[in-house]
Order: sequence, then C-alpha cells, then structure tokens
Amino acid sequence: MDYASILARYIGREVYVSTFGHVRLRGELAAIYKDCVRLVNASTSQETEDTPWSNSWNEDEDGVSYTDGSEALVHFHHIVAIRCADDELLDMPILPETAQQLPSESIEAPPPEEATTSEPWEPFLEIDRLTLEMGSGLLGLVHPDSSELMQRMSAIRCHLVDTLGVVVPRLRLRDALDLEEQEYRILIDQCEVARGKLGPGQHIALDMGTSSGTLQGVRGVDPTFGGPGIWITGDRQQEAEQLGYLVIDPSMLVVTHMQETLRRHAHEILTLSDVRDMLERLRESSPSEFEEIRASPMTGSLLHAVLKRLLEEGVSIKNFSRIVEVLALHGHRNQEIEMLVALVRVRLGRQLIQRYLEANGKVQAIGLDRDLEVLLQQLTEEEATRQTRNWVERMVDVLRETFQRLEDQQRPVAMVVSSSLRNRLWQILMPHFPQISVLSLAEVPRNTEIYWQAILSAEEVGALEPPLKRGQHPAVAKDGTYRPTGKIVEHLADELPPRRPR
Repeated sequence: MDYASILARYIGREVYVSTFGHVRLRGELAAIYKDCVRLVNASTSQETEDTPWSNSWNEDEDGVSYTDGSEALVHFHHIVAIRCADDELLDMPILPETAQQLPSESIEAPPPEEATTSEPWEPFLEIDRLTLEMGSGLLGLVHPDSSELMQRMSAIRCHLVDTLGVVVPRLRLRDALDLEEQEYRILIDQCEVARGKLGPGQHIALDMGTSSGTLQGVRGVDPTFGGPGIWITGDRQQEAEQLGYLVIDPSMLVVTHMQETLRRHAHEILTLSDVRDMLERLRESSPSEFEEIRASPMTGSLLHAVLKRLLEEGVSIKNFSRIVEVLALHGHRNQEIEMLVALVRVRLGRQLIQRYLEANGKVQAIGLDRDLEVLLQQLTEEEATRQTRNWVERMVDVLRETFQRLEDQQRPVAMVVSSSLRNRLWQILMPHFPQISVLSLAEVPRNTEIYWQAILSAEEVGALEPPLKRGQHPAVAKDGTYRPTGKIVEHLADELPPRRPR
C-alpha cells in the first residue's frame, strides 16, 4: 500500500494520529518521508529555543520521535489510524500488513475534539515579514494583467538564495494612503527600512559615461544608489538609448531597490525557524555534519546569532555545512559570538577574497601601519576624547577618499588588517561604509599575495606627532610636506613590495 501518495493530499491539514502504544497525537501534517510522517505543532510537546542539539532527537518506545518541542516523527509501522481534525476520515487507515489481524477496537481513531472558536483579535498578532507598500500612482505595476514585477521579485528571491544563502520570505503587496502617488516603501517585520520615489514618466535615464548628447527631461536621483539621472516617459526610451543613456523602467527600479535593501538587511530576515529548516536540509544532505552539530553544545539561538552576524558583515552563509563544521569543532570550547564568527571567517577565507582576487592571483589591499593599529586597539568609548574622535574622523575621511579613487579606477581593493583589530575596525567603519568588508591577514589564504595599494599611518591622520625626518613615510614628501593618501595611491604600488605567500 502506498501510504505516502494517500497522505500527500493532506499535507498542511490538522490530523489525529493513533499508535499501537495508545499514544494519540494531534498536529499539522508537515511532511511525508519514506518510512514516517512529520507533525508540527504537536499537542504533546512544548517549544524551546535553547535546547542543545544533542537533546533534539529522542525516540521513545512507542515509535514517536520528537524533533523539538513542537514537532514529532511517527513511523508507519507504529501508526494504527490517522483522522483529519475536521472529522473527515482518510481514504484508508494507515495499517502495516503485520497489524491487520489485530482486534478492531485497537485501530479505532480518536474522537475529534471540539472545535475551538478563534478570537477576533488573533489575526492582528500576525506579523508580515516582508512588505512593499505603494502609492496610488504605482498600483499599475501590480495589475493582474502585468506580471513583470512579480516575476522579477521571484528572480530576486532565487538570486539572494544563491549569493547569500538566505531564503527570502514571500512578499506582501498593498497600497498605502499616506504615501504620495509615485512613492513606495519597503518594510521588514512591519518596520520601514527603505523608501523611494519615482519621478515624472517613471523611467530614469542614467549617464554611465557613454552619453553623446543632451537629453531633455526632469533632473532626479536614482532611488537605489542615489546617482543623478533624468526622468523621462517610456515612449522616449529609444531616444535616450541612442544618445548613450541607460534607461531603467519603473518595475526594475523598484525591484533593484528591493534587492539592495534585502542584501543590506539580510541579517534581519533570518529567523530561528529558518535556521531549523537549514538544519533539516543539512540532515538530509550531510548526515555526518548534522550529527556533529547535534552532539555539540551549540544551541539553536547561538547558531542563529552567528549566522546573523556573518550576514551583517556581508558573508554568504550558503556554505552552511562548512560553517557547521567549524562550530561543531570549536563550540564546546568557546561560546562567544565574536570568536566563533572569527573562526568561521578564517574557514571561509577563500570565499571572502573572491571579489578582490585578480586574474594573476593577487589581492589589492589597503592597510594600516603598526602604530595606528595599536592606537585603534586601545581605543575605547570611555577614553575617546574630543582629540581622539577628531583623528578617527580624519582616518574615515582619508579612507573614503582612497576607496573612491580606486573605485573610479575600477580596481576592487580590500581592507586588510591584523586579526586582533579586524572586528574593532569593522565596527568603526561600518556606519560610514555600509558595504565595506574588513579582512584579517588570517583570512587570506597562504598561497595568495597581498599587494598593498596604500598604508595609512598614525601621523597622517593626526594620531601622533608628524615625523621630522624626510622620506620616513610615503605620506611625507621630500620637502617635508604631507601628501594625502588619496594622492599617493598611484605611487604606492611601486614603493611597497608585495607580501609573499606564507
């Protein structure tokens, strides 16, 4: 008898399960496996977030395995009967062939419980995880006859899973009377995280440095990246493209803004339930890694915190099995999130440098000299005087100018510092450079050369008294005057030798 095909039609419905051990369970039929079924929201258990994985899978003598406080696995050969909660009997009782000779009273399904009346306020407790609210002028983008926006949203979800390893929740669309006609906003957990506004015509023409003429239109700003553009109507798209402009239609503008917003806030999207789903997939694809993390003292909430921090730093968690491998190895010795994140980053080092790796196998980098690193390590909030804040701000300004200059040259450059400073420097720079990635020397693979494009000194940012000797630092000219780092970037590549492979 093919029990799986029979039960497949009842996935998502509430059922009663009766076993030979006189155990009766009530829960939602969530999944059907080769030899068992999985129930969620089972009435015989309670949920906890901090239960170690070593206690998460226990099987009793009645053939019922509890995956956590609210889930249960019931093997087919222990099931007497299954009945839907709405009193609709399934096509046939789930009886193994060895049990068909048992007395009829032992296979009776439990009587249905009395239906509970839901309270009128219960729907208001639900939180929409991801919402896009639109003004009245943008509702045409989600018209039933136009599926382009939703198709692009589906493509975004697939792209973020591929690049970050995060499953984006389904999007809820709704209109908002408090928004202007051409305005929209993006909400995560019903809290606004981004807002944009389209201009007249809803199509924006961007000059990517290839325009050959002047385009008439309304000057505006790209809602996603903030670059200048010209708002035009859709019928002028061909004219703008002939002049060398890149024209973006309204649905693509909204979708691009949504994609970048989700990328920046991926750590807010990941929930504990998502982590448990990832562990379930790991159990099926890599049983050995799952057994290791189950035997370790790592809790679900601690694993969740580590993954959130990695996403906040822009690290993809798609390689989940390698992350679990590190946490299972070091989790019993250390429970500090920052230390665990550092260990995972070292394991994922080759993944982290991919965006900065050139064809010749070198990584172009910007670093700090030893004196400046020591000062930053000693810097605390309590000791931060006005003078200290001034040189930190100057350091941020110099780094911004340097990164901008190299970005204009289309040269991806990494910020590489010592392992002890990496986390501290990331916390300082993150508010000013949301997309910055600070790497440590330990995260760069041994066979990869680091070619320093610039070394920022403590004297250059005013943290120490400037040296009087000429030529002591690349930022000091031969006449004793200072040159900003941004102006000497093109010369430092010749002055500083590359770091050899370790």
